Amino acid sequence: MAKKKRQLPAYNSFIGGDTEVRGDIRFAGALHVDGKVIGDITGKSSDECALTLGQSGTIEGDVDVAHVVLNGTVKGDVRAIQRAELDSGARVEGKLYYRALQVPEGAEINGEVVHIDDALTSEFLSPDQEEELIGTRKEPVNAEAGPIPKIT
Repeated sequence: MAKKKRQLPAYNSFIGGDTEVRGDIRFAGALHVDGKVIGDITGKSSDECALTLGQSGTIEGDVDVAHVVLNGTVKGDVRAIQRAELDSGARVEGKLYYRALQVPEGAEINGEVVHIDDALTSEFLSPDQEEELIGTRKEPVNAEAGPIPKIT
């Protein structure tokens, strides 16, 4: 019996092949990148966000997204809290953290590959992802000065 492929959300953001973005990107839903991103990419949800990197796409920065499908190049760490799927054209130069992983022949990972189990999941979540997953935000506290203010 063939495994049923998980249905990812429809794309609501797209970075075209002739586009270069400099700076961090935070998104909800699904993002498709065919261009170049110089900066970190973070999904706001710990379960529902998806990033697809096309064959001509390049990311120079860290990726923190629940579901990633890579067919281009990432120069940075990739944290797929749910699933990482690499296509044959994928190149990752950095650590790849995953809960579920698919790697076909031809894909390259030049770095460490680390499985995330349930006990480690919260270590890999951004504050927004952790708040969405467990419903509470943990504020950093300085014993003398009180809570550290958030920078927005």
